[in-house]
Amino acid sequence: MGHTKSYSVAAPVDDDFEFDESYFRQFYKPLSNLPTPPLSTRNSSANQSPRVSLDDAEGPNSQFLGPAAHLARMLPPGASFITPSIPSLQQMLARAGLPMDIIALAVCILDSLGSKFSRSWRVSFPLNRQGQSVSKRHTLPSVPGQATHINSVFPEIIILAALVIADKFVEDMQSPTQYFASNWGNNLWTCDQLNFTERCIMESLDYRILPLWDPALIKQARHDIEMARREIIQESTGGVGGEDGRKHFKSMSSGHAVVGLGLQLTPALTPAATPDAERVASFDQI
Repeated sequence: MGHTKSYSVAAPVDDDFEFDESYFRQFYKPLSNLPTPPLSTRNSSANQSPRVSLDDAEGPNSQFLGPAAHLARMLPPGASFITPSIPSLQQMLARAGLPMDIIALAVCILDSLGSKFSRSWRVSFPLNRQGQSVSKRHTLPSVPGQATHINSVFPEIIILAALVIADKFVEDMQSPTQYFASNWGNNLWTCDQLNFTERCIMESLDYRILPLWDPALIKQARHDIEMARREIIQESTGGVGGEDGRKHFKSMSSGHAVVGLGLQLTPALTPAATPDAERVASFDQI
């Protein structure tokens, strides 16, 4: 089982069909009056997307570049409008210090989440600390853990919860939630928020982790992580990853902004959210 989710419909294939771009441009009419994005080319996403810096690829946390990039890609579609931060995930993984097999299990967990996960997580996510007023629903969070709208919640909490579940399963140890929220999550989310996200993941998996702890699945996940590392290094140094590398990564169904390299590639409405500078500063305060 490779860690790619594809959505296909069985239909007859005409091998002689050839796309006529000039005909398409002449007769195509958009469905609305909104501007239509230009047609993409084979290399357009790689050339237009912001790249991870060389500091991230060669810095002290460089060993976690591949895992961070692949975990970011495995975020369930529709869970968040905020793009996961690869440098932030690198720092999280460095603080956690997990073996690669546990990280691979977290990849399998994210890859196995059902289609209803994103909606149930977004609808019921505990936005405020217990006892905090919820009157100002559309204001930006003043401190980490006090987001007042789901669109301003850092989506890395889903990845953190998957890592926690994987660690608990493999190590068979029950550390307090405060340890994970503080030591791994750098207090960006509350214990209540982390517990809720863990519960949503477990419910989506029907509380079945053992089938994912399979040597073949773990080996495939580790292979995908390595492919992510190679491709993102190519991107950061100006190279272009080939089809052989891209085929390993999670594809999104239509209707969602596609996430690749931990970066948003297709246009999507961007609601008010905490600036990236505040996110990086929060992760740097270890």
